[in-house]
This record gives sequence, C-alpha cells and structure tokens, in this order.
Amino acid sequence: MDEQLIKQAPSIALGNAKKELLHLGNYAVKAFDLSYDYIINSNEKVAEKGHKTEEAINTIDEKLTRYLISLSSEALSQKESEVLTNILDSSRDLERIGDHAEALINLNDYLQRKNVQFSNSALEELEDIYRQTSDFVKDALESVENNDLEKAQSLIERHEAINKMERVLRKTHIKRLNNGECSTQAGVNFIDIISHYTRVSDHAMNLAEKVLAEQI
Repeated sequence: MDEQLIKQAPSIALGNAKKELLHLGNYAVKAFDLSYDYIINSNEKVAEKGHKTEEAINTIDEKLTRYLISLSSEALSQKESEVLTNILDSSRDLERIGDHAEALINLNDYLQRKNVQFSNSALEELEDIYRQTSDFVKDALESVENNDLEKAQSLIERHEAINKMERVLRKTHIKRLNNGECSTQAGVNFIDIISHYTRVSDHAMNLAEKVLAEQI
C-alpha cells in the first residue's frame, strides 16, 4: 500500500487496498485452521503460531483501515466510495474471524487445564463442521478476488447448511450428554466451539453479500 498513490492515483490505491484485504483474508484462514489443529493435536507450537498470526491480522487490519481513511478524503467516484466502505467493513469481518480463532485457541488451553475430553463421535462432528466452515471462508474470499457472482450466490445455501448443521449438532450432543456419553463440561465446550464456527461463517457471508451487490 503505497502512500503516494493515495493522492497521485486514488483508483489504483483502491485496487491495492482490495489486494491487501485478500492478504488479510489469507491470514484469517490460516488462524482459523491453526485453531482447529490446536484443538485436535494440542501442540504448543501450533498455538504459538496461532497467536502470532492473530497479531499479524490486527496489524494488517489497522494499516489497511488507516490507508482507507486517508484515501476516503480523495476524489473518488460514488462507486469507488462504496467499494472503499465495503473493503473497510470486510477488513473488520476478517479481523473478527481472527478474534474467533484466538478465542478457540484460548478455549483449548482451558480444555487442557481441565483435562476435558471429547467423545470420538463429537470429534468427527467437529471435523465436519470445521471443514465446511474453512472451505466456506476460502470460497468467500475467492468470490471477492474474482468478483465471482456465481460462487457468491452458491454460498447462500451453504451458509444456511452450516447454520442448520450447528442446530443439529447441538441436539445430538445434548443426547450424548443425557446418555452419559460425555461430561457436562465437554458438552458445554463443544457447543461453544461450534458456535464460533457459525459466527465465522457469518463474517465470511458478509463478504459474499458484498460481491452479490457488486460493491467490492
């Protein structure tokens, strides 16, 4: 993000800001994937990478926000002004995905301290919703990068499917609790984790909606 471009070529500066948004998105995906890896393998080095990735996300978000605020005072068309606002909003969505990843790493620290164990069926369900959510975020970013309206449209149904999956998993997990197949603590934390996943998909859906509105 070249500061000189803000005054010399604001349209090019805006295009570069979008590229930086996608760079931020790659870090958000990385943080999310690391948080799942840590839940499954409890490797301290993975947690450390996750924390460092979250720090990088915050730094990129802050720099991108400052850049866009400076750019907003230049002569932009109405369309460009809309794009700028939406890049700003999307940067916040990606930063929030990083926050969820950080929260999941911290939650696993707690699980380890309390020696909370998930049942095999819970771990299988967790893998399923994680993979769907991770792929969803990646595809949302791809739709932004390529202005792919078709891909963005396909994400609407997939978003609903992830939300439906969360509701189903809550019910099946409560059944496991009632049958004594896992501890109350494991049950509560399992529901916390899948709640983070649906909120991550919500933030990614916000990006896809901007593609559908042709405003990013």
